[in-house]
Amino acid sequence: MTRHPPETEPVEQPAAAPSLHHATVGGNNVQITSARDVTVVSEPAGRPVRRRSPVWLLVVGVVLAVGAVAFGERSTLADAAQDAFGAPVLTAVTTSIVNVGDSFAMPDEFSTAEHALLLRAPSYRQLTETLFRHHAARLGTMNVVTVLRGRRHGVVRIIDVRPYIVRSGPLPTGTCLTIPAQGGGEEYEVEADLDHLNPRGGRSRFLPKSIDLAYGERVTVEFTVHAKNRWYEWGIEVVYAYKDSGETESAFFRQANGQPFRVTGKAPRYSVVYNDPSSLGVGYRITGRNQPCGR
Repeated sequence: MTRHPPETEPVEQPAAAPSLHHATVGGNNVQITSARDVTVVSEPAGRPVRRRSPVWLLVVGVVLAVGAVAFGERSTLADAAQDAFGAPVLTAVTTSIVNVGDSFAMPDEFSTAEHALLLRAPSYRQLTETLFRHHAARLGTMNVVTVLRGRRHGVVRIIDVRPYIVRSGPLPTGTCLTIPAQGGGEEYEVEADLDHLNPRGGRSRFLPKSIDLAYGERVTVEFTVHAKNRWYEWGIEVVYAYKDSGETESAFFRQANGQPFRVTGKAPRYSVVYNDPSSLGVGYRITGRNQPCGR
């Protein structure tokens, strides 16, 4: 059963968990990294070594087996409780970094106060908040990194990870701003052209292969999304199978603040153009009007 993507409801994004290098957690596979991690305890000198009887070994084996079954039942009950409370099967952390040379287009112009802020060299947070207010879209291409994490003890199989379009429209032609140069788990790649939203090479899905996630395991998927003909708001859809039911479900993710990602094609000219990528100095200056963007 596939759910439809949410229209306006923000998606809560959890904080990224620290990576683990020397042990696999969530199973019985804790690996010893080197001989110095092992302590050998010998029998005291002169004391005879006692041999365990086969009956004793059988008892120990039964106890261990019962413990393993009990742990499996607890895991199943924990998953059932999570399902009953509607807890997400998957969580995701999405990141899209603004880099030097990136250009943004928007349908309107900055206010007088915003223009004054840009002249004073705003902080990264001030700049991104200003761009969000105007629904600024990345020009041409944008990269988004998504870290998916399984939240069930039963295996969650990731069948596909793909973009979905929230809405689209004509190319914005109000303002173009370019970020100027200043003086000083496995990863998978998904590439998509939103003007023609189909997997490349005649494939049936965007993800190269299925990914199985156990509880707490993570995988990183990097998106490269292109647009040339229109402006797009888009999100990430993860198609997965759970409990071997044979049915697929979908989970939908956006930016950490709940807004969709935005990308647009390049317009021939813009009413106002800020900063060329080759510009040096502090702050953002208007470099042209009714002209193409500098990138």
